[in-house]
Amino acid sequence: MDHEHGEGGPSRVYTPDETLLRRFGVVRAVGGGAYIVACAILGSIYGLDAWPLLLGIPVLAVVTTVYFVRCLQFPRTAVALSLVADAIVLGGAAAFVGGTGAGTAALYVIPIVSAGIVLGPTAATGFTAFTVVLAWLQLVSEQVLFAPEILYREDMGDRVVVLMIMTAVLISVGYLTGTYASRLQENIAAAGTEADEVRRRTRRRRSFVRQVAADVLDPLHAVEDVADTLDSDDPLDGETRRSLAAQLRMRTAQLEGEISQLVDVGALDEARDSKPEAVLLSRVVSDCLQALAGPLAAYEVTVDVPTIRVAGDRRSARRIAYNLLENVVDHTPPGTRVWIEGRTSGGQGVLIVTDDGPGVPSGVVARLFDPPDESGTPRVGMPLVKELVDAMGAEITYTPRASGGSIFLVGFRLAPRDAPGFDESADVTPAT
Repeated sequence: MDHEHGEGGPSRVYTPDETLLRRFGVVRAVGGGAYIVACAILGSIYGLDAWPLLLGIPVLAVVTTVYFVRCLQFPRTAVALSLVADAIVLGGAAAFVGGTGAGTAALYVIPIVSAGIVLGPTAATGFTAFTVVLAWLQLVSEQVLFAPEILYREDMGDRVVVLMIMTAVLISVGYLTGTYASRLQENIAAAGTEADEVRRRTRRRRSFVRQVAADVLDPLHAVEDVADTLDSDDPLDGETRRSLAAQLRMRTAQLEGEISQLVDVGALDEARDSKPEAVLLSRVVSDCLQALAGPLAAYEVTVDVPTIRVAGDRRSARRIAYNLLENVVDHTPPGTRVWIEGRTSGGQGVLIVTDDGPGVPSGVVARLFDPPDESGTPRVGMPLVKELVDAMGAEITYTPRASGGSIFLVGFRLAPRDAPGFDESADVTPAT
């Protein structure tokens, strides 16, 4: 459901979406059927004297038909005109059954509530004013034109008192409908936004899983080839055996990497839904350096991460730092200098990973964090890091290093000073 905007800001007249328009059409059709049943019952009681009620049947039929034909093209107009017709038909029915002295003006509550729910607070206010005017015009018509057939009060004073009470009822209903309809629509809009976000996240998760699944096939096929070679009757010399063993180790490492990517995908919702905790950034970096000690041994690594406590999910924080360092190993040659730093700035704890390698190609920078299905490339690492960062409510940026290389900055939210942290007892400063 969209909110129309004007110069003064958001309007209080809503544009119903297709689903709500269809449901309102069903309600109209059911209401029309109920009106026909009521006419039949009153006709059986009062005979031909109830003929004025029959005039409402073709009016409702035509208006409902036009509504179904045009509601998608002109949603607000179709709803408003149909409710105006309803108010007039209900007013005619009220004029026949008791008029202003019987309290049947309460039937006007139907278009008021409908207008509020479907079109919003302004429409509820407008239909409240419209129906109040119709009710008082009905009082005039009773004096000048015709009196109700049943439940008629002869005394003018009685009718005025009842109508004043009904007017107060209509105004109260209009106010309550406008107030709660507004909140209802806000909740509907929020639910729609949340549903869209869930669908978006689901599509992105699927793109990661599809790509990782595709990436797993190559090492699996390579492992099968090694198995076929080992299973053959051909004699294997020592060099061949060493080559096959090396292939198995390499493919096993590739599979471990792809499995870790799947683990990261599974951690996305956990990171988003978990309660934030205080995470020691130096501990995160220290753990990652230990896990990558072998691959990073060929690099010149400088570490300067002071005691900074950030808010988030400790597992996701480690995966982010691990993937950034693994990215250095995967895309820069041995001997590359790497700087890992921690700083506080603007209410954030910033992890900075810098290298003097070849940097990210200029044609890739614009889509560096795009999911595989949106960019058309088989990259998973950096897009997945971006998803983990977003899930933690953090920010990540890439900047090319002026003298060559890459700079990745991850801005985590700083944890409150008194927040308990999982790593509180391990005040670790990574070794340089």
